[in-house]
Amino acid sequence: MTATPTPAIYLDNSATTPLCDEAIEAIQNAVIGYGNPSSLHGMGQAARKAVEEARKRLLSALDVRLPATRKVIFTSCGTEANNLAIFGVLRAKKFRFLPRIITTDSEHPSILEPLAQLEHRGEAEVIRLSTKGGKLDLAQLDAALNERTVLLSIMLVNNETGAVYDVASAFRLAKRKIPSIITHTDLTQGFLKVLPRGGYDKLGADLITLSGHKIHAPKGVGALIASADLLKSKRLIPYLYGGGQEDGLRSGTENVMGITALGAAAKAGKATAAADLARMVDLRELFLQALPETVRANTPTGETAPHIISITLPRIKSQSALNALSANGICVSSGSACSSHGGHGSYVLLAFGLSPEEADCTLRVSLSRYTTDQELLFAARAICEVCDTLIQMK
Repeated sequence: MTATPTPAIYLDNSATTPLCDEAIEAIQNAVIGYGNPSSLHGMGQAARKAVEEARKRLLSALDVRLPATRKVIFTSCGTEANNLAIFGVLRAKKFRFLPRIITTDSEHPSILEPLAQLEHRGEAEVIRLSTKGGKLDLAQLDAALNERTVLLSIMLVNNETGAVYDVASAFRLAKRKIPSIITHTDLTQGFLKVLPRGGYDKLGADLITLSGHKIHAPKGVGALIASADLLKSKRLIPYLYGGGQEDGLRSGTENVMGITALGAAAKAGKATAAADLARMVDLRELFLQALPETVRANTPTGETAPHIISITLPRIKSQSALNALSANGICVSSGSACSSHGGHGSYVLLAFGLSPEEADCTLRVSLSRYTTDQELLFAARAICEVCDTLIQMK
């Protein structure tokens, strides 16, 4: 007998999001039309057409006005896309020097771990820029750029603090100083959550990483958006080899269900993005005002993505608070879901400027277009009760 899940107030949307109706419909259509996109018969070509339509929808949602300037490479997730960006660039060329890669100290593990591997093997020198207070240090970047720098990778939105980094200025600075440098941004948390001036395509990134399950598409699908000029000059090579799908850049039969759902979710999300973000700004303020004064919001120095709220509780460990809130059907996080298995404190929060003790008492509340006022107010009241109860127990 299957147990009926307990109704939950879901406030962990930076970990994953519920499927939107458009994504569900795309999945259902792909289940019915189950042909292999590489097959030449009718069902295969129908699947191919659906995949190509998803590419167009993704480029449109990314504000790409000249589709020929970008290539969408579908992957299994954002992690794979990030690995393709790093290893695909570094191993595309035999360098006569030790290549330097610049990133930040607050990137997702799918950036920092591959770079640590390259560093460990002596294949690259890695510079990690400070993001204290949630702000990118452009002076430090300027000093770090030299003739050996081949790659600059900076996320647009931090997944734990919601800090929006000024990647456009960073990439302009880098290109001005090192014209040959390749720029990459992990847009996983920023896509359809912040709207850069001029659009995403104006950020100046040669490579852009996306993940489906952060925008109401399913898990198991992502994409690396590459500059056509970069590919033409063969400065990005495959990470996976096999049947030559995705123009040879990512072998493996395409996940048609995931790809078409990603395209549908991107199109739907782009249509309502401005209204969704304005509403999340109001929801964020409503939630913060409802919290007790003893709870501190960790607000970045510069721009903040409205869907991520980092709060530090008064001398209450986040795990204890998570357990209490979960018992009340409230789903929040103590940090990145991707790094929670490690059992160690958040390096992102330490880089932000929190002490180890403060980081250990910090929760992340993350919103989506489906979050309601009532859910946030209920969660705020529950946090108040948790603070009162657990502090009294000490």
